[in-house]
Amino acid sequence: MDSAQWVQPVMIVCKKSGQLYTITNTREALDMLLRYWPVSDGKAFFDAMEVCIGVAEGRTSKEQARQAFIDAAHEAHIPLEIPDIIRVRV
Repeated sequence: MDSAQWVQPVMIVCKKSGQLYTITNTREALDMLLRYWPVSDGKAFFDAMEVCIGVAEGRTSKEQARQAFIDAAHEAHIPLEIPDIIRVRV
């Protein structure tokens, strides 16, 4: 599974606990979908699972996985935020 960082993380809020999760890579996204997702059905949910697994198999990109994860969050009505990234030059 690709643990390379996404260009921008995705922050989601757990509806039950109110806990904020910051998802930064495909591995974390798949773990969230498998273990903590509030629904286990829906087209976007299954698409996100397939795309995340596809990253490990080299069939899809981490960017596609990130977008599929966002789509699944929208489908499940999970609040999310995509923080602005501040780039520091060295």
